[in-house]
Amino acid sequence: MESNFVSDKLPPKILVIEPDEVLNANLCNMIERYWFDVTRARTADAAIRATAVNPPNVAIISSRIQDLSATEMAISLRRLRFCKDLPIIFLLEENQDTKNYTLADNSYTAILSKPFTPNELMTTIRALLRKSNPVFQDKIIRHNDISMDLSTYKVFRGTKSVHLGPTEFKILQLFVQQPRTIYSRRQIIDYVWGADKDIAHRTIDVHVNRIRTLMKLEKDRYQLIKTIRAAGYCLD
Repeated sequence: MESNFVSDKLPPKILVIEPDEVLNANLCNMIERYWFDVTRARTADAAIRATAVNPPNVAIISSRIQDLSATEMAISLRRLRFCKDLPIIFLLEENQDTKNYTLADNSYTAILSKPFTPNELMTTIRALLRKSNPVFQDKIIRHNDISMDLSTYKVFRGTKSVHLGPTEFKILQLFVQQPRTIYSRRQIIDYVWGADKDIAHRTIDVHVNRIRTLMKLEKDRYQLIKTIRAAGYCLD
């Protein structure tokens, strides 16, 4: 599929909240074919946790969500940091009444009723993105002497090229995006594997230690990634 996004930026992030596993997968796969970066969630808790560490540019909320109503879900997401004006698309069942899906501020809100075509969904997403005019993430991010190319997966510490595995790369990306922010092991899991995944916390410790080893320079006199007792980790 053709991409219309700026070459030095990453594609928009789309959060999909649909409780049915098959419908969720089908919807996400459809959106990914248009070169969007998709985060999947099946519950309100998973959606909120995922958004807290990886704010989307658009959220798609199915009316089938069970632990909150779709409008309550939208309100909860917009209360999170960086998501005050988050564009929302409500996906309704066929012939479902649309009047129950209004928010106090509907300027960045749209409704799609089934059945809809992939083109209708993409047109709606792009229209909301044009209205909200989000700032997309740069493909190259930096902190002090660390640089990461998110499109080629290359990492440098000064002039030293560092070869990280996919998991280590994603963890370091989280830290570089928000240096000096303390992330719990659960938040790191949510960002790397998704909020629906059950990963042992010890796994994070192993990956963080590997990043420390691979990123270490001879002149280092302190740990690049600090352990914050009873809290988690942060990048100094």
